[in-house]
Amino acid sequence: MRTNILSLLLFIALPGVILAEEAKILSMSGEVEVRPTREGIWIPAKDGMEVAEGGAVRTGAKGGAVVLMPNKTKVWFRKSTTLEIEQRQTLASRLMLVFGKVKIRVPHLMRREKFEVRTPVAVCAVRGTEFTMGATDDGKMDLQVLFGEVKLKFTIPPQKGSAEFNIPQGQGLSTAEAGKAVTPVLLTAKSERDAMENWNPGLKPEERQKELQQKDTDRAQIKDFARATNNTENSVKNFLNVVKESDLEAGRTLTDVHGNVVRVDQRMIRPNTNEIQFFNLVKRPVYGNDGSSLAGGGFKYNGAASVPERLDYVQMTMAFNRDLPQRIEEWPSFFNSNTINPSWASFVMANRTDASEIFFIAQGYKYDPTAGREMLVNNPWVLAPNGTTPMLASDPNDRNVILTGVLKNDTGAGGTGISAVEGLNMITRLQVVDAGAANGTLKYTNSLANPVNGSGTGTMSDVVWAIKTDKAASYSEPTNRADNAPIVQYQADMYDVGNAHSSYMWSAKENYVINNGGGIQTAGDFTSTSSDPLTLLKNVALESVMYIKQSQGVNATNPTAITNSALAKAAISNTDYFAYKGAGTNIDLVFIPDLMMAAVQRMLPAITNFKN
Repeated sequence: MRTNILSLLLFIALPGVILAEEAKILSMSGEVEVRPTREGIWIPAKDGMEVAEGGAVRTGAKGGAVVLMPNKTKVWFRKSTTLEIEQRQTLASRLMLVFGKVKIRVPHLMRREKFEVRTPVAVCAVRGTEFTMGATDDGKMDLQVLFGEVKLKFTIPPQKGSAEFNIPQGQGLSTAEAGKAVTPVLLTAKSERDAMENWNPGLKPEERQKELQQKDTDRAQIKDFARATNNTENSVKNFLNVVKESDLEAGRTLTDVHGNVVRVDQRMIRPNTNEIQFFNLVKRPVYGNDGSSLAGGGFKYNGAASVPERLDYVQMTMAFNRDLPQRIEEWPSFFNSNTINPSWASFVMANRTDASEIFFIAQGYKYDPTAGREMLVNNPWVLAPNGTTPMLASDPNDRNVILTGVLKNDTGAGGTGISAVEGLNMITRLQVVDAGAANGTLKYTNSLANPVNGSGTGTMSDVVWAIKTDKAASYSEPTNRADNAPIVQYQADMYDVGNAHSSYMWSAKENYVINNGGGIQTAGDFTSTSSDPLTLLKNVALESVMYIKQSQGVNATNPTAITNSALAKAAISNTDYFAYKGAGTNIDLVFIPDLMMAAVQRMLPAITNFKN
């Protein structure tokens, strides 16, 4: 037992010295040779052959090869190339490019794992990177970074200039001769195309270019998409008929957890003198989702496999009992006053890919002035006509309420006369009340956030309100997460439609913490980094995918029988509660902290004046 404990402690304390599995040749063509060990002799290579630490691979004048490292790093060899595996351990790998040219794709590594590539003149440290590197016998080298970043350090410092560089995506560095000063430069069109073409061995020239042609098409589409986002302010105004300019704005282009290119734009505006409005617009040139959960506990996506020009959206609106100061720098002292109260607020999430048919989930809040409450509340009273007495905390109906469904243009004969976009605007301003039919149906009202009466302008179809049941357990997974586990959360709550105890739905969410490349983060990505907080936040986003699902099985209408998370999961159907066109039967939002950072920077001088 004591020996076993000692072995375990050594494994934990010294992971870098424990040998990993070996590298192996995935594919090859032409003349390829392997030196299996440091002291071995060169022998003809074979597919699947392993190369241990100290071993090497070399290609002839017409040779090519692909080598897979144990950490999933791939190395492509051009002709006349020799590469040695200097070090191959669990958390430390180092390759030596003696001469020739390689392309290397390094995945996101484990916590504390290091990966280096050395040439006779420099060492490159990489992490989550794709790049090409060439080296010659006389000390020349060239580097092109396709994705990620490479930290390069010259082993022999140049006579002039810096000895270290952080070379980002889209740039490269070349040395004309050893010791001469160099600086990174943008990749030329030719060097970028040469680096990005298919390097797999045995391909004809036209076959190498085939994949690149598709990449060029994709890149052109992304560039068109980027140009379209330059006029985001007009998009926001047209979307919600907003006529005020932004107080704060931020944006970022990144990749979501499904691999889609995403443009996130954020705005904070004041539509009225006493209101704040926050937008988070998520635009994708193409939305793809294969319908499978990324970590085993998610929910079924039932939309089209490829949706063009997808637009998802979240908006928070809050009104106050006093006008807001014109200068945002004055807001900290303004909100510190005891005389400031919110009047109402709304949170609206929507998939508005098609303006004539909008899938949404929303919550409305009103200020309850009852002594002891004096706060914003979200319960059925929010949907009651004006004059109705607010609910008390002891009321069993004082539970969260959602409004959800599919808004459609309803301007035909016998309809409400309101379009889908106008309907979303009215929900945003709480211009809806319960229709009184005991089935959760709603109707529009003509007043702004404080209905005078419940007469409304017609009952809304395909839209209901529901209250969170206090009878059923929620579904939540995972319950415990290791430090090196992906930061993922699956969660769903059962809602009683119209509080009538006859029909139920599930509000389900998948939450992922991702980086700009779409990779799911772990706690170690935050605790082990040396980046400053602002740099870290610029590379982090939260993706939240929302669904409204039907209730199924023997407990479909019996919430009291759902006593644990497993039973809750079993009661969630793969079928969506609402019928929605192929624009995607979910709301897929990506949140970035950029607007928050901009607000803090604007208000920081005023905030630091507070004692608390």
